[in-house]
Amino acid sequence: MAKIVYTIGEFAQKANVSIRTLRYYDNIGLLKPSDYSEGGHRLYSNDDLTILKKIKALQFLGFPLKEIKDMLEKNIVEGGALLNSLNDQKQIFEAKKQEIINILSDLTHMIELVESEELVNVEVFCAMLQKLMFEEDTEKWMKEHFSQDITDPIFKLNKSEEINLDKEWTKILSEIKQLSYDNVVPSSNEAQETIEELFQLMEETMKGNLTYIKEKLPSLESFHFPHPFTEKEQAFLKNAMGIYEKNK
Repeated sequence: MAKIVYTIGEFAQKANVSIRTLRYYDNIGLLKPSDYSEGGHRLYSNDDLTILKKIKALQFLGFPLKEIKDMLEKNIVEGGALLNSLNDQKQIFEAKKQEIINILSDLTHMIELVESEELVNVEVFCAMLQKLMFEEDTEKWMKEHFSQDITDPIFKLNKSEEINLDKEWTKILSEIKQLSYDNVVPSSNEAQETIEELFQLMEETMKGNLTYIKEKLPSLESFHFPHPFTEKEQAFLKNAMGIYEKNK
């Protein structure tokens, strides 16, 4: 049976590696071509493909190319070194697994958040998504500056409570943006009723500790909490909240 021969381009495509990688492997003596054409071009065989598969398998375990070359030449490896690499790779993929689980949880959360909405404000949606993405950072920051009896009730919510709270936030944030868009006067009844709802939601979110947290925040280093507001909307909100607090 005739020996199957591949050009470097054919071999690279079949092995799913780059031509540059094959040239590098040749230069360092890790995988040399079986033959050369009359014009001096590299030619590879199925035996070379078998060797390349071994190289890729050992790379998957995290071994450097220099060690892989030594392993292939000796056709043996210390069990301890192999065990260490297997354990390292297991830890890496366990971390990736947890990351995927967290992402799936966030996606499920956002699906439940918007599934009953006919129209969704993109800026509000992005702010809620960022809240989920950076929730660990927010929780860490809060725990560094506030006691456990304050932070635990805020962050230890069951999924149903968290979804319902986020739905309320999505609604109120959208309403504030709409009020600003409609050029509603901050002191109007409509604006002030919305601000009252906002303060009630803030109190609910902070589990009754809103006043204490607000008093302490100015003395702390800044932390960027995600929000969906433009400069115009922020000015409207600040004005409306100032009027509300002055009247109350």
